[in-house]
Amino acid sequence: MTGCLVLFFWIAVTAALVLIWLFFRSGGYKRQPLDAPPGRDWTFTGERFVDPNSGELLEVWQQARSGERAYVRARSGEPNTHAP
Repeated sequence: MTGCLVLFFWIAVTAALVLIWLFFRSGGYKRQPLDAPPGRDWTFTGERFVDPNSGELLEVWQQARSGERAYVRARSGEPNTHAP
């Protein structure tokens, strides 16, 4: 019985790792940048970076309640201060 549980555990862990790899590998899950912050309760974190794939300057916005982050295309040299 214990041998079956150990075998099941290793199969489950291996399957989970393969599924995670398939989901997050290159060409898998990609977050698309937004043109404006998602809402009024989002705040600019002060982080800015150049997306290595598109070359666009992106800003990081965060919703304090959930901790979710969103990537917004920067307009010129100033951070986006408007919310939809």
